[in-house]
Amino acid sequence: MSLKDLIDTPEEVLARWPREPLRFHRDPADFHHLLTLGEVDELVDDACLAMRNVVLLKDSEVWEKYTYADGDMPRRGAVREHLDDGGSISLRALEQLKPSIARIHRDLVAETGYRTHVNAYLTPAGAQGLKYHYDPYVTLIVQIAGRKTWPVHRPFVENPVQEYGSFHLVGFTPEQMHYLANTPPVEEFTLEPGDVLWLPRGWPHSPYTVGDEPSLHLTVAFKERTYHWLAEQICEDLLGRALVDPQMREELAPDVVTGDLRPVVKQMSQYLIGSLIQMMDDGTVAEYARKAALRIG
Repeated sequence: MSLKDLIDTPEEVLARWPREPLRFHRDPADFHHLLTLGEVDELVDDACLAMRNVVLLKDSEVWEKYTYADGDMPRRGAVREHLDDGGSISLRALEQLKPSIARIHRDLVAETGYRTHVNAYLTPAGAQGLKYHYDPYVTLIVQIAGRKTWPVHRPFVENPVQEYGSFHLVGFTPEQMHYLANTPPVEEFTLEPGDVLWLPRGWPHSPYTVGDEPSLHLTVAFKERTYHWLAEQICEDLLGRALVDPQMREELAPDVVTGDLRPVVKQMSQYLIGSLIQMMDDGTVAEYARKAALRIG
């Protein structure tokens, strides 16, 4: 299973990564092998979820009021209590728990070269787990059960990544919060079983369930490789090569370190530029980066 089993026109998506939200549709039965509402209920009620694999959400906050049984597992019944109180749960890293999701995870990594994880979100009827926020990566929302509405706004931050500009690190400014509270969303999607929403990184969204049934969806997160990431791979390979050069392991005298470093900085820049040109010519850095991109884990 790969991207073609989740969305239409996968070739176009792989060739030109969409920057606008898109909705696709499949037969709901196509996703039953990945996860069902009944399976999630069993995981919850049979106490099969370790705390590292479940996050309790309510009113856009992570809840920590539930006690632990042994430091790893939640108190028996606590997760169900949270759901009954109108809270949501997020099941994390399902690619580490369920073989069918592990297989599609491997295929998607091989197909895109992106770091990928798969979570699930269960929200009771009439409830909302997370209010307006945005993610620093593409999310592919696969609706499994129930209905959920996704109001979305255009990004405030251009090309956010986890390390810079992520909502989870900086939050919204007062002006942005006022805008979200008083401006209609540019688009609104109500997803039903079988619907798939492509949500590019940076788009603020505030999903909530509609109807009388709980909502269950999968979130497939694609953490895109960027030009900054490629620069990191080049520098990592370059520094690794430099370490085996005895000249590069030679000490800098204290007078050099505490004095005018410009001459040795110039010398070092010339060394690195020469090494970089050699790396570009033999193509090994490209292969190094490709293997790094396809590495799972």
